[in-house]
Amino acid sequence: MKKDQEIRIAIIGTGMISHRHMTVINNLKKQGHNLKVVAAAEIQKDRLEAFGKQYGLDEKDLYQDFREMLKRDDIDEVEVCVHNNLHTSVATAVMAAGYPCYSEKPMSASYADAKILYDAQKKYGQKLAIQISSIYNPQTRIAKQMIADGKLGKVYHARSVGHRRQGRPGYDMPFFSKDFIDPKIGVHGPLFDLGIYHLAQMLYVLGMPELESVYGVQSCDYWTNPKLDKVTNRTVPVEDLGVGIARFKGGISMDIYEDWAMHMDEIGTSFIAGSMGGLKFIDVDTTGGPLAVPEGGAIVGGGNLQLPRLEWFGITEEGQTFANKIDCAIGDVSGQLEITMDPEMEMYNDNQLQWYSYLRGDLTDETRIDSPYIAMQTAFLSEGVVLSSELGRSVTADEIKAMSKSIALREQETPFGTIKYDFDEYKG
Repeated sequence: MKKDQEIRIAIIGTGMISHRHMTVINNLKKQGHNLKVVAAAEIQKDRLEAFGKQYGLDEKDLYQDFREMLKRDDIDEVEVCVHNNLHTSVATAVMAAGYPCYSEKPMSASYADAKILYDAQKKYGQKLAIQISSIYNPQTRIAKQMIADGKLGKVYHARSVGHRRQGRPGYDMPFFSKDFIDPKIGVHGPLFDLGIYHLAQMLYVLGMPELESVYGVQSCDYWTNPKLDKVTNRTVPVEDLGVGIARFKGGISMDIYEDWAMHMDEIGTSFIAGSMGGLKFIDVDTTGGPLAVPEGGAIVGGGNLQLPRLEWFGITEEGQTFANKIDCAIGDVSGQLEITMDPEMEMYNDNQLQWYSYLRGDLTDETRIDSPYIAMQTAFLSEGVVLSSELGRSVTADEIKAMSKSIALREQETPFGTIKYDFDEYKG
């Protein structure tokens, strides 16, 4: 692994999630990685100045207009940490300016926008990655390998689950911005925002099966209780619950459940069921793993360090059933044994570290995890749930492709003027 090769980093958006990026960067620097943040951009001047002060950036390296920052000639890659419906807009602009781009999740707020961003890689000849922490851990690799080895027999059903007792961004979780529920900036609720971790993991483990159809239902009813939150005035248009049932070619089905808030304690977890066995996914990683934890501190934005693991249910060669077998597949689920045996596996244990390894040439298009493709297909399935809920019927894959529209922000009002994003070239 080429730790010594310097990577000069620029960051767009200095809100909560940017501090997770900085935590990973600082932890990797302590491990010997040559990483240097050389510039940052943020439309809110006070937040930009606070970020610069906290991380030792000079005033000349701070920009309210990210377009001015992209005129520099000392940047190796740009990390996009803006709000959900700006990811396609800003990340595409970054690659058009000639820079590799690492963007936060979700990839977009529609499949059409996800495809715009995905296609921009080839159009501008740049590398791209999307933050999906759940696909970069031994839990995911072990499950994927077990299915490939036939340990579950014929896989026929999966469940993708994400649940919070009371975890609406900006409200129950005040460290997060209320822009998460803005219909223009956030657009969607937990299905797109939180669901990408669970859906992407399931799709990746299953080998990216091709969608046939999906039926979905969404709800905003949690917001309608004025005793819980008078601030919202029961007018919040983004859903707090998204559920669906998907059917894939080959006969695999998947039920989908994502909520930000519900009067319920536990509702189970993601699982995959096959004719010879099943896997339960415990503590799916949605916080970024150990590298996202500051030394002596708590995870930025709240939450506990998650330790993803598996439980295996199946049948022995003698025909006896067993349950909760932990020592499954290729080693310990923590990944430490795996890394001890093959240090290069460290590059697969963290999304940001894999990105830097990809930039340095330690990983290629063939050996990296293709997060942009996984994120695009996740957006495809998620939009299917949304469209189905709106239409009151199931929708086919072909219908999703035909009905999906680009809704990424094309104009952004800022204190210094209007930023316009031109996607006309993608029409048709």
